[in-house]
Amino acid sequence: MIYLKKSNLKFLQIMIKYNSILFLLILPLFLFSQSREKLEKERLRIISKIEFTSDILKKTENDKYITLDYLRSLQNQIYNRKKVIDNIKSQIDQINKEILKNQAEYDSLISDKQKLIKSYNNLLRLSYIQSASRNKFLFLISASDWENFLDRNRYLKQFSNYTKSKLSVIKTKQEKLASILEKIKNDKANLEKLLSIEKENIDKLEIETKKKNDILRSLRKNERKLLATLKKQKREREKLNQNIEDIIFKSLKGSKKNEDDNSFSISIKFERSKNQLDPPVAHGYISSRFGKHKHPTIRGVYVFNNGIDIRTSPNSDVKAVFDGEVAGLMHITGYNWMLILKHGDYYTVYSKLDSVDISKGDKVKKGQKLGKIGENGQFHFEVWKKKNKLDPEVWLRKF
Repeated sequence: MIYLKKSNLKFLQIMIKYNSILFLLILPLFLFSQSREKLEKERLRIISKIEFTSDILKKTENDKYITLDYLRSLQNQIYNRKKVIDNIKSQIDQINKEILKNQAEYDSLISDKQKLIKSYNNLLRLSYIQSASRNKFLFLISASDWENFLDRNRYLKQFSNYTKSKLSVIKTKQEKLASILEKIKNDKANLEKLLSIEKENIDKLEIETKKKNDILRSLRKNERKLLATLKKQKREREKLNQNIEDIIFKSLKGSKKNEDDNSFSISIKFERSKNQLDPPVAHGYISSRFGKHKHPTIRGVYVFNNGIDIRTSPNSDVKAVFDGEVAGLMHITGYNWMLILKHGDYYTVYSKLDSVDISKGDKVKKGQKLGKIGENGQFHFEVWKKKNKLDPEVWLRKF
């Protein structure tokens, strides 16, 4: 009787230990799974960008003259290609860690299973248990008295329950082992797939990098033509900037005469939307960022940008990033239609529109269509606070 009580206690301790170990093993695997899922979502997001840029490159690669726009598209493609390679490497690292962890768990379960089987076999080898298991009837009727009979019957039931519990633990471990083996197999298959995708992306990256270097050499040969283009673009940019300043200054004068709490409230709301504004176009990439930049091919030459240039699909809709009022609307050489929305002390500028759907003085809502971009898919966007130019990229959510 004492032997059985100790055995039951030992069995309970084994089960508690087993469940605790199982929880500690499952938790990191759950976290790994979450991390891998996040990485995979990010990889698919970058791939969609690569596919978008690939489409643009295909449409422009047969142009008569190679332009900086094509070069920027290719540079964006290379940037995203490197990101997807880094992402794949991170996924490969995660999978390798999972395989090692699963292998360690598998080895531990094998050891536990062997110990349980050994313990179970030792239990059955006991002569009096063997006798009882072979002929329970004889074991019971050979009792010396009624009390001894009841003790033996109770003993057999306890022994039966104990052996069933042992067998159940062994079965559970066997099922867990099979599950882990299947997971290791799947992880290795995923690893091989990702390694193949990584190699494919590395090969494409090498081709794109070589093409970029060829284009740079080609553009450097046409330096005189590029300088003439830059001068023309500078004149157009200065004209755009002058028109924007004139419209904003005129708007500010009008605001001083009619200052109200509503204008202040709109300014505060706009400020709180930093990094949260939806981009004015549904998708695309920034082909030229805000501020002063070195020219990619001509040494000593810098390019200035008062906003950001976005490359998107031809004929894309342009939408208001925030509630506002149309402060200005005009057609400017090199920038097509340009319109300015007022948001309290802030202004957003939308240019290179092929057509517009609103008029000066109109009230617009966030997300409302303002117009369309032309066939070239190029769009220019600026953000001002009164007379100061701001970096639009820090106000927008990432594409």
